[in-house]
Amino acid sequence: MKRFALVGLFSTLFCSYAQADGGLYVGVGAGYGTIGSNTTGGLSYPNGSSSQGGGNMAGSVYLGYDFNHYVGIQADYDYIANVQLSTGSIPNSGVNGDFSVNQQVLDLGITGHLPFSLFADALSGISLFGRLAFGYSTTTFSGGQLASPVAAGGSVSIPSSASNLVPVVAAGAEYGIGQVGIRLEYQYIGNSTININGQNALNINNNLVLLSALYHF
Repeated sequence: MKRFALVGLFSTLFCSYAQADGGLYVGVGAGYGTIGSNTTGGLSYPNGSSSQGGGNMAGSVYLGYDFNHYVGIQADYDYIANVQLSTGSIPNSGVNGDFSVNQQVLDLGITGHLPFSLFADALSGISLFGRLAFGYSTTTFSGGQLASPVAAGGSVSIPSSASNLVPVVAAGAEYGIGQVGIRLEYQYIGNSTININGQNALNINNNLVLLSALYHF
């Protein structure tokens, strides 16, 4: 009988603790994002390379819910500002191949926390976290030509936009004081495929480093 009483007591304490550490939160952040772009299918950039990359400012807003001290869900919206890629001109024709890229990603995933002090208030102190998510990416291009050995004029145009489902992996550290916290986070956004005339021509991926502030309700 005493054993059941102790089990019941610990269960009650754990559930109360988990509920106290759960709840809704929102955050907003800014940082730096890079876009990597790789050609496929025999295409190349006008300068002869198959890989280009660049970076610019990035922003993020997110909404999450912690089920308990360790696990929650979170929806993110990330925006990578105008990234300029200089690729030179198409041989023979002289057509400028330079272009700019903007990318927006909306994702939903699971977040796991590892507090340094497992039995402290989850809203205070420092913790590590990781997140696995799937997102919907919209990539827009301004300008851009790729060298093609089979196309008329020796080049094909990069489309103005493309959308894809992409994997998202994130990790970082969070420090909270009461209901307010700050996060330093790294995100990797997997390949977005860009098709030209029904064929995969480019693979786009992203790396972001973001500093954000959040509020627990």
